[in-house]
Amino acid sequence: MKTLLTICALSFASVAMAADKCPISGKPADPSITSTKDGKTVAFCCEKCKAKFDAKNK
Repeated sequence: MKTLLTICALSFASVAMAADKCPISGKPADPSITSTKDGKTVAFCCEKCKAKFDAKNK
């Protein structure tokens, strides 16, 4: 049971860590600059990266 809990905790930690980075530049994301894709909120480091993402995902 401890192993299962450890695996679950690590999988949630890696998801949280991925959300802290801009998917375009890899820089730290600004939580005030976001877009939505497939019902999920995506954060970006700047408006320029958000615009690139939005143009690609129309």
